Amino acid sequence: MTRGYKTAVFALVALLAAAGFYGYAPALLTSPDYRILVGELPSVGNTTAKTGGPYSLYGNTSQVASSAITGGRYSVTSGALNAVRPAQPDVSSAHVFPNPCNARYGCNGVTFTRLTLNATIFIYTVSGELVRRIDKAGNIDSTGWDLRNESGARVASGLYIFFVKAESSSRKGKIVVIR
Repeated sequence: MTRGYKTAVFALVALLAAAGFYGYAPALLTSPDYRILVGELPSVGNTTAKTGGPYSLYGNTSQVASSAITGGRYSVTSGALNAVRPAQPDVSSAHVFPNPCNARYGCNGVTFTRLTLNATIFIYTVSGELVRRIDKAGNIDSTGWDLRNESGARVASGLYIFFVKAESSSRKGKIVVIR
């Protein structure tokens, strides 16, 4: 397969993905010479494809194209690629995943997503005791919690309440931890 042909196929796949034809992309991304997995970032919180959502190309594309391909919201360059969702305008859709977090299935932390540029997350026990405060600052919309309290000890199994506070909005929810 020639280099120009690979570049054209990759450009077509990127165009189809940007246009919302996600169902067609997997068939075009596999060949005997290379495999590129187009997948939704875990920070999205569900498995359905969303138009305009953050998507990543995992793997090495150096065999596909040697020059940068840019357009719209996406920029594709040679090498390993990742894309992240930018910070949100408010925390009205903030949530945590995986929830419940079950250690038997390998869960050792959770991710808070759909956060603003600067946000503070307070995690409480059901009796109202502060377990952990997490200050998030940065241009992506998520941050993690390692399931440890302020002293660094692992939290016990149970139900926890989180409160996300941003400049102009707030959100509360529940987290279940199973050890």
